[in-house]
Amino acid sequence: MRFDQPFIKLPVQFDAETLEREVRALPPSSWVPHPDKFPGNEAVRLVTVNGQATDNFEGPMRPAEDLERLPYVRQVMGAIGGVWSRSRLMGLGPGAQVPVHVDARYHWRTHLRIHIPVITDPKVLFTCGDETIHMAAGECWLFDSFRWHRVENNWTERRVHLVLDTVMTPALRALVDAAGQGAATQLVAPGDSNPAPLKFEQVNAPTVMSPYELRYHIDFILSHAADHPRMPALRERLDRLIDDWGAIWAENGAGMPGMADYQRTLADAERELTLLTGLEMKSKSDILLSTLFEALIFSAALAPSMRGRPIPAGPARVGKGQGPSGAIAPIEAGTFDRPILIVSPPRSGSTLLFETMAQAPGLYTIGTESHAAIESIREFHPASQESYSNRLTAEAAAGPAAEQLAQNFYSQLRDRLGAPPSGAVRMLEKTPKNALRIPFFAKLWPDSTFVYLYRDVRQTLASMIEAWGSGRFRTYPNLPGWSGIPWSLLLVPGWQRLKGLPLPEIVAHQWAITQTTMLDDLAALPRERVRVIRYDDFIADPDASMSALIPSLGLEWDRSLDQALPLSKYTLSRPDPDKWRRLEQYITAVLPIVAEADERAQAFADQFAKQPAE
Repeated sequence: MRFDQPFIKLPVQFDAETLEREVRALPPSSWVPHPDKFPGNEAVRLVTVNGQATDNFEGPMRPAEDLERLPYVRQVMGAIGGVWSRSRLMGLGPGAQVPVHVDARYHWRTHLRIHIPVITDPKVLFTCGDETIHMAAGECWLFDSFRWHRVENNWTERRVHLVLDTVMTPALRALVDAAGQGAATQLVAPGDSNPAPLKFEQVNAPTVMSPYELRYHIDFILSHAADHPRMPALRERLDRLIDDWGAIWAENGAGMPGMADYQRTLADAERELTLLTGLEMKSKSDILLSTLFEALIFSAALAPSMRGRPIPAGPARVGKGQGPSGAIAPIEAGTFDRPILIVSPPRSGSTLLFETMAQAPGLYTIGTESHAAIESIREFHPASQESYSNRLTAEAAAGPAAEQLAQNFYSQLRDRLGAPPSGAVRMLEKTPKNALRIPFFAKLWPDSTFVYLYRDVRQTLASMIEAWGSGRFRTYPNLPGWSGIPWSLLLVPGWQRLKGLPLPEIVAHQWAITQTTMLDDLAALPRERVRVIRYDDFIADPDASMSALIPSLGLEWDRSLDQALPLSKYTLSRPDPDKWRRLEQYITAVLPIVAEADERAQAFADQFAKQPAE
């Protein structure tokens, strides 16, 4: 829930010694790992769905077994007067962190999180937004969970907080109002012979979200959205979702007869809005709008039991790219004719190359990077991969998911004049993550060609460090198990081993892993499926570079390029061959990490320069 300030200290104090004594008396078996597997984070479940050993948010809440062992904790909860949802004791080990994140899921739109420190030290720091505080033992705090926040335990012992989730209640509202008025703090002493009875949440997720609640969440997201040229199109598509949802609701309410229409309407909106928002549209606090829509709409508009049901057969609305049954219209064989994919490590100049190549007549692109087109399909999301990364292999290039991906691409393709395709197309695709997906695309489109772009590793590392620091390229800001600066750019296999390294070393390993993976995959392809271009050559003489490259791909080139190309849309600062020297001390220190991969990359580029592909 949002507040107009990062923290609110409620005017109530609890007996820290009694709380600590009760907590220390719990058996070690009561502590379980954090559900997101953050290192050093563990918990004791106090209120759960049906009192069971689960971390779910949805379902009737009951006291868990360990809550019965904590009489003063129950008295504390009664004194606050919440209607209790999932609640726990949260442990944070010595030196551990709760990584920076935002609580964006549906639960947090209507719930508050209360922190009561039990075992702590001034070296334990809680940061929310721009404010950092220490919460002392026995105090009672609320914070704005929609701001970026993190916790650091710089102490030598485990920190323990009592963490209680509740909706706003009259009793809690009175405490918040009293805090705003500067009321004196009241002590709740242990041993109350007549403690207030505890109330537990029984309803916390709709079977079908009403159109009125849907509008409420959409208005909330839009009120926090940063300006973007695609905002009018986004608002138009959201209005259509609300209208369609309202029509189904008017006819069926939350009843099962409308479920097939609800499912189809939600699936259509999810696919189109994910593609529309991509990685470019964000909130004013730098949260991807696609993340907020997923949390508050697509994962919440239908209860889990309804989302998991198969869609019944029968007539339904026909959405974009769908046939009359609501199924994805199949892409005919040969629709994609010799697709061209640019591959390189991130920040290598691939956007500039892409924007230049896209001027060739007869070439179609989706106009942007394909993060959403690919990762909106669950089978291709990093969380679905064994390596939890952007790596996709040939085994994934078949079945309904691959057909969905082809449809995602085809439905967005436009030529240089903005015209959609008709029949078979030559497609140009560029997304840095595709450097880890070469076997996948090579199998998906057996006649595809890969254009490998090499850029001086020092320049690339400098640009990658700049990208991480800018905050504009945060691809996985809530990456489970990752702490420190939010993850940016492509997610490489083995990223878990990079945790805790200085940023220049993270970037160097990210580049080296990408480059090595890419070179191995390109070397496994027939030579005629690979082209190579050097960034320096391209910048030095773009017209000559295009006049050589484009015809080698079976295309015409009818443009005359100026010696100085325009800046690409992802440029952070004006290019300069020596710009990397501003970070020279950091880059020089990590060159041993990238040396072997860079030597291979230069040799690979040299090989093609001497023996160009026919």
